Amino acid sequence: MLALATRVVSDYGKVLAHVSPGVYGLPQSLLPYPKDRIRTALRFLLQNVAPDYPELREGLARGYVYLAQFVDDGEADIIARGAACASGQGEDPAHAEPAMRLINRIKAEMELALEELAGDTALG
Repeated sequence: MLALATRVVSDYGKVLAHVSPGVYGLPQSLLPYPKDRIRTALRFLLQNVAPDYPELREGLARGYVYLAQFVDDGEADIIARGAACASGQGEDPAHAEPAMRLINRIKAEMELALEELAGDTALG
């Protein structure tokens, strides 16, 4: 299980290395595995490897929380159109509100992920 979890997280890390930080609503199709599989691998490594390595724990925790940024590709498109409107480049200002609702959901999911990690005493 350790080797598999390491591979899944390593492949996910390669994706993260190519995305812009601070961007909300990345297409889920960028992920090398389903979100649940990545989440499980991250939690496994956090519980079984990271307690002895604070820097590793921090990186895994960030990856766990950041996973919420990956949404259905259709939702990512809605967010991109809303961002274009916000920057004055979009054609239809009606795209802004659905995008903001999705961004708020992502923020809530990120907060929930932080709470999950904080509530798991095995994670340090």
